[in-house]
Order: sequence, then structure tokens, then C-alpha cells
Amino acid sequence: MSILFRCPCGRSMVVESDKAGAVVMCPNCRRRLKVPSGKGRGMEIAAAPATASRTSRRCPQCRKDVPVDSQTCPHCHAVLVTKEAAPTAAQAAAKAVATAVPTARRTKGKRTGKAPRQTGINIGQPSGGIVYGGARGSWYSRMTPGGKAGVLIGVFVFLILVGILLLVAGSSYMGSQLRDARVKCKAGLTDGRKLETEGKFQEAYELYTPPMSMLDALKKGNEPGDADLARELEQRATALQYLVHRPKVQGSVYWRPESQQEFDEAMAQLKATYPAYRQSSLSVADAALAAIKAGKEGVGRDVFQAKVSDTMEAYLHLVDQTTRQQRSQITFSHQLSRGLQELGEANQYYGSEQGKVHLVSAEQYFLAMKELVSKAGYPDAILNR
Repeated sequence: MSILFRCPCGRSMVVESDKAGAVVMCPNCRRRLKVPSGKGRGMEIAAAPATASRTSRRCPQCRKDVPVDSQTCPHCHAVLVTKEAAPTAAQAAAKAVATAVPTARRTKGKRTGKAPRQTGINIGQPSGGIVYGGARGSWYSRMTPGGKAGVLIGVFVFLILVGILLLVAGSSYMGSQLRDARVKCKAGLTDGRKLETEGKFQEAYELYTPPMSMLDALKKGNEPGDADLARELEQRATALQYLVHRPKVQGSVYWRPESQQEFDEAMAQLKATYPAYRQSSLSVADAALAAIKAGKEGVGRDVFQAKVSDTMEAYLHLVDQTTRQQRSQITFSHQLSRGLQELGEANQYYGSEQGKVHLVSAEQYFLAMKELVSKAGYPDAILNR
């Protein structure tokens, strides 16, 4: 026996009766259905009786047995008429599905004129019933070899196009980031030098320390001046970190030895390189004393600021040519940096009594520094050993 039932999509399905209560999949809509069982198991269809296969038949003329597929009798040579083969069990079941009638309906209340109410499963006219068996393959497995190759080529081309689009978008984004970093850093360097000349070291330092993403973009730039621009910003930021009150570093800007061995190595290097340090330090002191002299004489702020700018360039050269250990000497940390801070204050208050006081204080720091570094073979001390 077989069970006939219908999927909500309209496809009729026929399964064996031993599958009652099992879950099957509709090959049309891929919906998972439970095979009816019990009272609601739908319509049962009896299997068509199997037809025994025959290998011979009898000739209507001579009444002798002849092969079933012969068209003439080998005995009397009479022409034999071929009859249609008996329907198979599967064909009989499909015919039963095609000619199935709706299940019976019960009616109530004929005297009230109510329409009959359906209590069974209304199979209706089947829409091409199928005998359920096996799982239907995927769309890819049902394709021809040429179709499969076309799908794979299409996917490969699509991935290549997506990669090209992402590469173009990334290059465009990086290009815009680089242009933005170049413009902002150039403007910051120009404005920072003006602030630096005016003695506004903190404001200039903020412009010399852009976000690291900008510096990284400049270092990877494709223009010759990008790397030089990033290097100059870092050099000026390093030089000004000794002159500002809020440096962007962890801990102190000055190096301190952590062991006696490290201190001894620093002092040995200091003695070996002290002549070069002395020469650079004297250049900064001489430029600063020339600016202080011009400020005292009242030659005008423009001339004074030009000499201050020369002093800052000499100081930048000194920082660029020395190490953190060398910049931790007393002459640098206590005299040079403080003298430059006083010179910056005198620049901001130029022409006033307060500005003159700062000029005098700056002069004292630079004279003391010049006296110390001028001593032959002077073993300068490391800050806070």
C-alpha cells in the first residue's frame, strides 16, 4: 500500500505506507513535511499486481509457441500482431494518483441550508503526482560540465573585479590621507617657526607633534620632500621638548643612568665627544648673546627676532648632533635650556620692563654656560646621577 497526500505548494506526493509519520522533503518547494498517519493519513492506494514476464506466446494460426518478440511465426510464417505490454506497478500507481477522487465529505444540518463541511484531506486534482524516493541533487550537481565550468569562471572573474575595486578604493583613500597629511604638516611647520621666533615654544611644539598617522603617511610618501618634512618635524619637536612645560613624552625628557656601568659608559663617550659638543654649545651661546645685545640696544623687534631665529637654528643643530646622554649634562639642562626659555620670555615682552628683566636673566645663563664649556677637558656632569 502507498499513501497519497499533498504539499501546501500543490505538489501531490506518494510514499510507501511504512513511512507514515516520517518527515520527508517536497522535491518541488524543498519544504519538510510529515507523512500523515493514523486517521489523517490521507488516501491509501493499493499497489498494482505485478505482471509475470513472459518469454513466449502462441501463434494464432498453427497454435505453436513462438518467442514473444517475434513478428512472424517460424513454423507457419504467419504475421504476428504485437500487443502493448502490460502496465507496470509504478505506472498503475501513477494512474491511480491521476484518477483519484476527493475524499468523502460529511454534511451536517441539511435543514439549515449550511454548506457541507470537509472533514478529511481534500486531495483534489493532482498536479503531476510523484513517487517519493531519494533526495534531489543541488542545482550545481544537475548542471552540465560546460555549465559548471562557466559558473567557476564567472565566480573567479567576479572575485578579481572585487579585488581590483578594493585596491583602487584603498589607493584613493591612502592618496587622500597622504595629501591631507602633507598640507597640514607643511602649514604646521611654517606657522610653528613663526611662533618659535616669537618665543611661543609651547604653541610651536604642538604644531610640530601632529598625529603619528600623519608622520607615518609622510614617511611612506611618494614625493621626495615627504620624508624630509617628517624628519624636520620630528627634529624640531625633539629640540622644543626641552623648552616647554608640557612635553608629550613618558617621564622626564632627560636621560638618567640606571647603573654604574651605564653611567661610566656615558661619561667615557662624553669625554670622547666633548670637543664637538663644546663647539656646538659655544655657537648657540654666541648667537643668543648677540640677540640679547640687540634687544638691550633697542634696534627694533624685527631685527631682534631675526637674531633669535638664528639662535634657534644653532640650538636645533646642537640637538641634532648630540645624544640623549649628552643632552643630560648640566650645561645643557640647567643653563642652555633655561637661557633659551628666558630669551623666549624677553621676546614676548619685548620693549617692556619685564622684557628687559628676562634679557638680563638669559644673559647670565648663557655667560655661565660659555664659561663652563670653554674649560679645556672639562668633564661635564650628568643630571641627577
